[in-house]
Amino acid sequence: MAFSILVAVVLATAATTGTTAVAASSSTSASSSTSSSSQMNQSIARVQQTNLQPYNATRNMVSTFNTADSILIRALSDLNMSKIQEARTQLGMVETQIEQHQLASLDAMSNPVLQSSREHLLAAEQALKLGNTDQAISELNLVRQLRLLHQQGMMIMKLPMAGELNSTFNSLETHLLRADEDINGYNIQGAISELDLANDQLYAHQLAMLSVVYQFLNNTRTHLRHSIDDINSGNTQGAISELDAADNLLRGQEQGMLMIVGHPM
Repeated sequence: MAFSILVAVVLATAATTGTTAVAASSSTSASSSTSSSSQMNQSIARVQQTNLQPYNATRNMVSTFNTADSILIRALSDLNMSKIQEARTQLGMVETQIEQHQLASLDAMSNPVLQSSREHLLAAEQALKLGNTDQAISELNLVRQLRLLHQQGMMIMKLPMAGELNSTFNSLETHLLRADEDINGYNIQGAISELDLANDQLYAHQLAMLSVVYQFLNNTRTHLRHSIDDINSGNTQGAISELDAADNLLRGQEQGMLMIVGHPM
């Protein structure tokens, strides 16, 4: 009898333990599932948050510039303190960053650059079609302000205003002046035609700029590579001089590019 009671107690305990284990296992599984679900929701939220911030070529250009400039300054500091190995490491990093910055700059020029000018030209044309000449003149004045920033930016970057780059730039101003004259003379259709021609010159000017700026950006990399050669040959002062030149070009091109795209520093 006692043995039977003992067996019953053991079996009951085992059953209870098993039930508890299953419950615990289910609880753990549910908790794990909840945790996985939570992590997935967080990942989705991060992706959605990223998607809410569309790619911006100008912002990317500024970001890569800040990184490249920061590393370049550290490399110069290391060289001035005779930390040759550290400087060599920094230069390897800055070369990659400068290349990324230059690609971002060219990317900014491939569409966003001059985009504001095109938008104002289209707004002026639309205003003329609606009979709002005051608004059209206001839009043309904004185009001229952007054109001035554009010109100043090219001067800062020391871009040569020659050939197609110069002719398209001057043609743009000619069509803007003619559009003004047509508006003042109530020749609305003539003004619209001039705005269309001005828009065509913007595209031609942009293409001309791409080839000129590409050559200009190469100068920065040339100075950087010369500094690496100087370090490898033990010419520390030569390396510092080349890095100073690269840094000045990098800063100039960033300031110039921002003005060209209508965002003065």
